[in-house]
Amino acid sequence: MQAQRDHLNRNAGDVEIGVADILRSEQAGAAGHQAAHLPSPPRWLTTWERRRPPLLVECFAEFLGVGMYVFCGVGASATLLITTAAKETGFGSLLTIGFAYALGIAFAIVCCAGTSGGHLSPSFTIAFCLFKGFPVRKVPFYIGAQLCGGFCGALVVAGIFHQQLAQVTDGMRALGLEDAIFSAQGPAGLFGLMPGTGQELRWAFFNEFIGNTFLAILVFSVLDACNFFVSLSTAPFVIGMGYAVIIWAFSINSVALNASRDIGGRMACAVVYGSKCFTAYPGYTAIAALTTFPATLFGVAIQTLLLSDSARMIVNAPPSHAAEVDAINESRGFQVPSRAVTRESVFNNPHAEKGSL
Repeated sequence: MQAQRDHLNRNAGDVEIGVADILRSEQAGAAGHQAAHLPSPPRWLTTWERRRPPLLVECFAEFLGVGMYVFCGVGASATLLITTAAKETGFGSLLTIGFAYALGIAFAIVCCAGTSGGHLSPSFTIAFCLFKGFPVRKVPFYIGAQLCGGFCGALVVAGIFHQQLAQVTDGMRALGLEDAIFSAQGPAGLFGLMPGTGQELRWAFFNEFIGNTFLAILVFSVLDACNFFVSLSTAPFVIGMGYAVIIWAFSINSVALNASRDIGGRMACAVVYGSKCFTAYPGYTAIAALTTFPATLFGVAIQTLLLSDSARMIVNAPPSHAAEVDAINESRGFQVPSRAVTRESVFNNPHAEKGSL
């Protein structure tokens, strides 16, 4: 019986592209499986891809990526707050919040970085502009998309938990705890970050500055093409776990780590709880929103000026850049090909020795 969809038209023993390449190289000339037909995309899709504005899809990717990670992290925080208020256990902890942010960031990078570069933060967009040649004209569009993503991600969580959060808020007001609503442990504090009880602003600034500096060094170290400790496929999870470590270690002192998370979330807080989300702690509001910029630039400068070296061998690059990377490495004095054996290289040279570089 003929398959109705083109990608189902395959003979017995055919396997998907990728696995077939590996099997073919391993059998080295022996009769093996053949790759199943890889269908062409429909014409309407290729037409749309040619006509869509590149900057539009890049900004949408930044918007979606920030929204995804805020949705995951704030959702985990809301679950913990609501179940704690209801005296229910087993629905969350600081550990689950850290993992939610970490995996949310990793998923956002996986889904969106291939389109926009995966900045996901205004401070990193500026850092990429200053240190990596990102076009200046795109900076305001990226930052606007990121802020909108943080706002929408937090607002979606507020809508999902609207009934439960309203019950918690009404209960706190009935007990005369109006001020506690706008605290780090209150429902407004889920969206618009608030300082810890009795926390001095100088220490809040120090906490925020060090946390952002740590993350900037980590992120740019991960993205260093000469860093042989991190592969492209593991980079999203390493960056995500960096965020989680800061949350686990220093969230008791309040950390924002991202202006799009802080400002976007605070705007969503204002929609639900009013302008007090901005005015309850004006000093901390400025620290949470602005500290990330000098701290990120400071951390990136440390990594770029003191830790990286443009004369080293490039070891992490997409397979599509293999020829260019080899040429660059040869110009730096490295005679051995820089990349490990990949699916593409094995397929093109089935007699290549496995594990060689």
